[in-house]
Amino acid sequence: MNKASDRLKVLIVEDTATVAAVLQVGLRQLGLDTEVATTGAEARARQHSFRPDIVLIDLLLPDVHGFDLIQHFAGIGTCGVIVVTANGEEAARIAGLDTGADDYVVKPVRVRELAARIRALHRRIRRPGEATPDVITVDRTQRCLIGTSGNRGVLTEAEMAALETLLDAGGASVSRENLSQIALKRPLHSEDRSVDQLVLKLRRKLTSHGASERVILSVRRQGYMIADGSLFRSIPAPSQKVGND
Repeated sequence: MNKASDRLKVLIVEDTATVAAVLQVGLRQLGLDTEVATTGAEARARQHSFRPDIVLIDLLLPDVHGFDLIQHFAGIGTCGVIVVTANGEEAARIAGLDTGADDYVVKPVRVRELAARIRALHRRIRRPGEATPDVITVDRTQRCLIGTSGNRGVLTEAEMAALETLLDAGGASVSRENLSQIALKRPLHSEDRSVDQLVLKLRRKLTSHGASERVILSVRRQGYMIADGSLFRSIPAPSQKVGND
């Protein structure tokens, strides 16, 4: 049976009425259940009432920057995020994906291709009823990761320091300045991308050990944060004692 309630739900966050209408009608004709939000506030409200599987986000909204909305929905972890925007610059693409988007589509949009991307993304993300993801073990003694399949990978001293700092923040964002001081042991200077490169390498190692591609989120104008600290288990280093001898 093809009930509407069983169809993949897509929330279109778009403030241009004509674009929103074209996307909504086209995606509905291709078998997707859609709703439209014209502001960031409305999108957040539809998150609870509509419970979308995929969210399409325009970067230019009247009340919030699209990057902030990407970070919000990516941090929830229950839906996929696709940027749909007229901004095709490489810097914007990288920033959108780095903030937590799963895909990036430049307007004008081919609706059939967009529908295919939506379905492909939905196949990759966790579905309702699927088992809870396995936990990645962080062995602080051996300075390594133990992946969900048991594979082990060594971290550099800087990568371990950055990961420990992000995990110890308990879900709060850590500034690039703090990460530079703690992990790289030097102040962060303007135009210095060393922290971003460090986080990129760390993110790649985490995903190769079973973590989601959105395990570390970029927090706009702030720094970085761990999306879900419950997916990690730490083995303390010998110097980290509990209680008194």
